[in-house]
Amino acid sequence: MKNLKFSPNERIVLDFIIDKQELIEEYSTTMIAEETYTSPSILVRISKKLGFNGWNEWKRAFLKEVAYLKTNFQDIDANTPFTHRDPMMNIASKITQLHIESAKDTLALIRHDSLQKAVQILSNCREVKVFTISNLTFLGQEFVYKLRHIGKKADTNPTESMMYQEAVMTSSDDCAICISYSGETSSLLETAQYLKMNKVPLIAITSMGENSLSRIADVTLHITTREKSYSKIAGFASLESISLILDILYSSLFSVKYHSNYDFKVKLAQKTETRQINNQIIQEDEE
Repeated sequence: MKNLKFSPNERIVLDFIIDKQELIEEYSTTMIAEETYTSPSILVRISKKLGFNGWNEWKRAFLKEVAYLKTNFQDIDANTPFTHRDPMMNIASKITQLHIESAKDTLALIRHDSLQKAVQILSNCREVKVFTISNLTFLGQEFVYKLRHIGKKADTNPTESMMYQEAVMTSSDDCAICISYSGETSSLLETAQYLKMNKVPLIAITSMGENSLSRIADVTLHITTREKSYSKIAGFASLESISLILDILYSSLFSVKYHSNYDFKVKLAQKTETRQINNQIIQEDEE
């Protein structure tokens, strides 16, 4: 709404809506037109430009986003959580608070039906393929590591250049998870298109709101969406959010066959994780 190009009259209406925030719920198109000295049809034109079918659909999305932005993160900035004046222990406290806020924010964005659908896709597929780029690859690898420890076949692309081949070789018996904060990463979107051509069930983990990746996916799980593209110290909140979503997916899948998964994991660890442990706190109790 702030960045796209609009006519002068459309901009007047948009500025009015942005100023009113959640109060816009009580406004009809006629009421807005009267207060902005425009016409009701202008709301429909704006809605179409923003990718919605009409005013009511756009209004619902706007109110949902306003409510989200006014929940959590009221006392800390996800982009610059600390300043040059903060001593180290203040920084430690603020980063810890940022992780807590990110976790709360992520939980607030999770919807039961979306999570249930994602878990069903994971449960029913032959193999889980995780597609992501850059530093997010490490989060994907950790998720794959967990899945393999309950006997679920899984893999992730080691390099960005291999994503296309991997996507082409993935079948409808498998499933894919695509992770992107913006949802607009070109290489990942091209990968997603190959996956859809092969009718591969696709789970997107991406930012709140409409983006290209979420439109392609069968189900979307939303990341806390508080960070700007570039003007941030680091992706503290988004990385915490992605990690939490993957942990929730793993744990929910684990619970589908809780006892057999637990037995499998323990027996696998007993056979493969042989090391001398001298720390009594983490030593296993001998039976």
